[in-house]
Amino acid sequence: MKKALMIGSTVADIMIYVDHLPSVEEDVEPTGQTMSIGGCCFNVSNMLSFFKVPYTLFSPVGSGIYGTFILEELKKRGIEPFLTRSDANGCCYCIVDKNGNRSFLALHGAEYLFEKEWFEALDSSEYSDVYVCGLEIEDKTGDVIVDFIKRNPQLNVYFAPSARLLHIPENLMEELLDCSPILHLNREEACMYLRSRGELQEAEPEVPQLCRQLYERTKNIVFVTDGANGAYAFDGEQEYGVPAFPATARDGTGAGDSHIGTLMALRMLGYPLQTAMRIAAFASARVVSQSGGILND
Repeated sequence: MKKALMIGSTVADIMIYVDHLPSVEEDVEPTGQTMSIGGCCFNVSNMLSFFKVPYTLFSPVGSGIYGTFILEELKKRGIEPFLTRSDANGCCYCIVDKNGNRSFLALHGAEYLFEKEWFEALDSSEYSDVYVCGLEIEDKTGDVIVDFIKRNPQLNVYFAPSARLLHIPENLMEELLDCSPILHLNREEACMYLRSRGELQEAEPEVPQLCRQLYERTKNIVFVTDGANGAYAFDGEQEYGVPAFPATARDGTGAGDSHIGTLMALRMLGYPLQTAMRIAAFASARVVSQSGGILND
């Protein structure tokens, strides 16, 4: 089979566990702290590896203490860094409360920056599917990524806009959506996008409705997750829905990444959409039940 091209960041996740997020000038003592490899692109790629789906981790690694950490973690997993930069890697501070809710403070560095020459050196005929995250489109070299997608309409594009989707330059967002990607987002993100376009008036819209409205923009499969309420999809002809697996929420970091990564892997392997969604729900439940955003072997 052809490979998946995974475009995005691999970062050092600094996990800080607290009972609650501090208010202004409040002094809160964390209950724990860890540092692990993460980042949306790496988390998604990790799920592909479980299903033995071949892929290229098209993710820059920079210098400094976080770049060194990432290189060491990739080496442990037998992954050769495909792209390197001389400028420093950033990191992501992930603050997780006792209910598993997480807030992010992302310090962007080399891991979010791409060069046009890197894409020109790729043999796109080796790939059938590509993953793109909105965080990299938002950054200053996002146009390079969108240009590659536009020049390769044969690729099956999975696009996760992220919670910062309204920070993506409007022209790049529209150009990417014009490429008819498979959309993957949660209920809040779907509502945010549709309301920004004046296309949603309901205070509490049904998720299948959100899927149908987003489909009208992309004309491709739309996945919308809704936490403990499960996940939904619409492919232009049929609605799909699966319940969430029971889970004790410990840390929500990486839940969406594991979901889209599982969907992508199983669709590339030829699984029916409903089956892929059911297994993706199980993977997400496993991730939120642990600390950190990636599953181990």
